[in-house]
Amino acid sequence: MKSSLRVMNSSTVLITMIFLLFTFNRADAQKNPKPVKIGTYDSRVITLAYSRSDTFGIRLSAMQQQSESDIQGSDSTKKVQAAYRMITFQFLLHQQVFCTGTSSAIITIIKDKLPQVAKEAGVSSIVSKWELSYNDPSVEIVDLTLPIAKLFKPKGDFENMAKEVAAQKPIPIEEFTIEEVVQMWKHFEAGNSGK
Repeated sequence: MKSSLRVMNSSTVLITMIFLLFTFNRADAQKNPKPVKIGTYDSRVITLAYSRSDTFGIRLSAMQQQSESDIQGSDSTKKVQAAYRMITFQFLLHQQVFCTGTSSAIITIIKDKLPQVAKEAGVSSIVSKWELSYNDPSVEIVDLTLPIAKLFKPKGDFENMAKEVAAQKPIPIEEFTIEEVVQMWKHFEAGNSGK
């Protein structure tokens, strides 16, 4: 009987210890939750990095060759379409660098490299700082602009230019007028259609 009581007491002590161990571990885990971290980037600087990359150079060269071919041809519709394509491309690029126009299409070029950037920074997601509408004060924001921009391998004096762009307040997109496009169109018409 005594041995039965000892086994029961030992079992009770063991169960109590296991229960206390799990209870303390859960309570300790609740006291120190891992903070949520979100990585952000300045889309203006990302667009600038892209515009200084070989990838951009190849795309721009192909667009220019196609446009020049269309403009030199006899099809007036293709001439106008070529002008629209180049003028629109330039206007959108300026929106992306001087305003807060989205760089989501540009980001897709290096999207496969973002998980590694996120892992190194310890963030759970990456989003443009201009498109982050709200975050809880307990969320830690980590600026990943330069690590992401460097994925494009920008050339020239990129880092100084990036500092200048980042230091400037973006032009509100609704204030970035179509005047630039109008002027470019007038230039196209004067040089290509004799008007």
